[in-house]
Amino acid sequence: MGGAKNNAAPQKASEENKSRKQRAGDIGRALRTIYDDTLREAVPDDFSDLLGKLS
Repeated sequence: MGGAKNNAAPQKASEENKSRKQRAGDIGRALRTIYDDTLREAVPDDFSDLLGKLS
């Protein structure tokens, strides 16, 4: 009987680790998507003009 309780804690910890890894992966994918979308956006004309004045 005592063995079942001892196995429950490591199993629960393993499931929590998988859940955390899944969330971390989901967050990583979401951040990459946002970053990629941002890179595809056009640079506003006003900003391009300001950058041109720096050269």
